[in-house]
Amino acid sequence: MKKLLFFLPFVLFAEVNPFGAGLNSNYGLTPQEKAILKNKKDISNLRARIRDLEDELGKLKLKLANYDDLINQKLSGFSTIIDELNLAKKNIQSLNKKDKIHDEEIQRINEKIASLEGNITSIKASIKEIIKIQNQNFNTLKEAIDEILKSVKKPTSITPKEAHIKAKHYFFANKLEKAKELFLYSLQHNYRPATSAYYLGEIAFKKKNYKEALAFYKKSVEIYPKKTSFTPRLLYHSAIAFLKLNQKDNAKLTLKKLIHDFPSSKYANLAKKELEKIK
Repeated sequence: MKKLLFFLPFVLFAEVNPFGAGLNSNYGLTPQEKAILKNKKDISNLRARIRDLEDELGKLKLKLANYDDLINQKLSGFSTIIDELNLAKKNIQSLNKKDKIHDEEIQRINEKIASLEGNITSIKASIKEIIKIQNQNFNTLKEAIDEILKSVKKPTSITPKEAHIKAKHYFFANKLEKAKELFLYSLQHNYRPATSAYYLGEIAFKKKNYKEALAFYKKSVEIYPKKTSFTPRLLYHSAIAFLKLNQKDNAKLTLKKLIHDFPSSKYANLAKKELEKIK
C-alpha cells in the first residue's frame, strides 16, 4: 500500500504538468494569454501568407518581364513593318510618277518610231522606183555596150593583156579613141574585165557621154563588187553623171555611199561638198 501511495504523486504530477501549459497550449491559460497565442498564430500565418504572396509576386514580375520583352519585340516588329509599309508607299508613289514619265516617254518614242517607219517606207518606195528606172536605163545601155563589143575587131598580132596595157598608155596620154578600142577588146576577151569596164566608163565620162559612163561603171561593179583602188573615183564620177542627167536622188545615194564606204578618201570630201550643193 505504501508502495502504491509512493507512485501516485508521480502519476498525478505527470498528468497535471504545470510547465506543459503557457503560451503553447490553451490549457490553463488566462484570456490574455489566449489572445497573445492567437495573435502569434495569426502573425505566423500572415508571415507565411506574405511569403507566399511575395513568391507569387516574384513569379508575376518574372512573367511580366518576359511579357515586356515579348511586347517590346512585337512593338519593334510592328515598328519595322510600319517603316517598311511607309517606304513601300513612297516607292509606289515614286514608281507611279516614274511610270507616268515612262508612259509619256514611251508614247513619244512610239510616235517617233511611227514617223521614222513612215519615212523609211517612203524612202524604200523611192529607192525601189529609182532602182527600177535605173535598171531600165542600164539594161538599155547594156544592150548598146553588147552591140559595141560585138563589133570590136581584134587588133592584128596583139593579145588581150597587151591590148589592156597599151590601152592604159593611150588613156593617160589622152588618146581616148585608141584607148577605148583596146579596152573594149580586153573587156570582150575577159582580161581584167572590171578594170577595162571602169576605164571605158572614164573615157565616156571625159567625153560627157554620161549615160554610157554609168553603164560601164555599173558593169565594172557587177563584175567585181568588192572595193578596189578606183572604186572611190568610180562612185564620185557616177554621182556627177547622175547630177548631169538631173537624177538628184541617185546622185545623193551614190555620194552618201561614197562617204560611208571611203570616209578618208579625197573623193569623200568632194562628195560632202557636192551634197551641200544639192537642194
